Amino acid sequence: MNRFYILIGSNINPHENVKKGLDLINESAEISLEAVSSEFLSKAVGMEGDDFLNQALRCNTKLDFKETISVLKNMEALCGRKRDPDNKFTSRTLDLDIIHWNDFVGIIEGYKLPDPDIEKYDYIKSPLSEIMI
Repeated sequence: MNRFYILIGSNINPHENVKKGLDLINESAEISLEAVSSEFLSKAVGMEGDDFLNQALRCNTKLDFKETISVLKNMEALCGRKRDPDNKFTSRTLDLDIIHWNDFVGIIEGYKLPDPDIEKYDYIKSPLSEIMI
C-alpha cells in the first residue's frame, strides 16, 4: 500500500470545486482518503488571480505513482480543469498535486518529491503539518 499526500486547491469557485474534488476522491475505488486538513486561504502565488483555497489530504492506494497521477488528472478534468501548456500559472477549477509519496526522496515520473515548495509556502506547509504522520 502506498501512503501519499495531496495538496488540493482551487481559485475558481473554490469552495464548490474543492468539495467536488473531495467527493471524487471519496467515491474513488482506487484511492482511500485517510485525513483532511483544515482549509487554508492564500493569495495567488506567481500569477494574477483570485485567492486560493487549499487543503492537504492523506491518502493511500494500491496503484503505482504513474497510475495515481493519471487518476488525479482525470478528476481534475471532471471538475473542468483546463491546462495551458504554455503557462502553468493560470487560474484553476481544481488542482490535485501529489506533494509526498511514501518516504520517497528524489524524482519520479518528472516530479521532485517531497515537493520542495512544502518548505517555501505556508499554504502547503500549514495544512500538511496538521495531517502528516
